Amino acid sequence: MTAMAGARPERRRSPRVRADETCRGQLKATIPVTIRNLSVDGLLLELRSPIRPGTTYDLEARSPRASFSAAVRVTRCRTGGYVEDGRGGRCLLFQAGAEFVGLTAAQAGAVTRVLESEVSRGEGTPGVLQSG
Repeated sequence: MTAMAGARPERRRSPRVRADETCRGQLKATIPVTIRNLSVDGLLLELRSPIRPGTTYDLEARSPRASFSAAVRVTRCRTGGYVEDGRGGRCLLFQAGAEFVGLTAAQAGAVTRVLESEVSRGEGTPGVLQSG
């Protein structure tokens, strides 16, 4: 199998699993985020305001099947599209990549439970990268 022309090499340390649309969270208890995908090392967040790369935030995350809290460090943030605002306009969305910082064994276990619940839901399999 050959690489596609212009494709970027994979830089993630571990496979990501696409998260359910209902997998949400809060940064700093005030910034709502949607979790688009996650792994044991990090996650992709979608939010309505930009956040500064290099900044560390407390994240409270929940899905219908599991939840966790952890510190995350933002590694990148870029525009990610638009969403209808409900008043005839559109809101700009941002996507931020983040890595977990200093997970305890209990936190790592909680992240693993969320990952396993998403895999059992059919959105991924361990060891296989998922787009999204």
